[in-house]
Amino acid sequence: MIAAWRPFVSSRLAKIFPNGEEHRMRKRIDLKCMVSRRTMLLGAILVASTVGLWAQDTPPPGPPPDGQMRQRGPNPEREIAQLTEALSLTPDQQTQVKALLAERRAKVEALRANGERPSREQMQGIRMETDAKINALLNDDQKTKYAAWEKERMEHRRGGGGDGPPPPPQDE
Repeated sequence: MIAAWRPFVSSRLAKIFPNGEEHRMRKRIDLKCMVSRRTMLLGAILVASTVGLWAQDTPPPGPPPDGQMRQRGPNPEREIAQLTEALSLTPDQQTQVKALLAERRAKVEALRANGERPSREQMQGIRMETDAKINALLNDDQKTKYAAWEKERMEHRRGGGGDGPPPPPQDE
């Protein structure tokens, strides 16, 4: 790269510095080129290492930390929040519903404790029992809202949505 422009620079330097300083000036120019190349190489290494470190910031999805297990099935806290919002539950009702959801979770975990997967019928039985107990806690207005909420939730599950919040209503 330098060899291509060296003759041009040499002839120009010879005209500018006729008393033999051409050699010293050529060394200065070569030194500047070498420093700029090193600077660019150092910058490229710095950028490459920064990108590498930045990519490592987000931990890969893996098992949860020791002592914690991933929760299977519906999230009781999220379910309580959804029910409270949809049905306007009183604090007393929230406490009772939370206890019923914890009881449901304990029953499901007891079925899973033997290492086998519970049957669909067993799961539906537990869910229906819990739903009946929750329904008994609600007033008439809340019961109709609860039935609509459950129906929406089941449709959302069948649509492949899992146990997240129901989709927003669509205007027609």
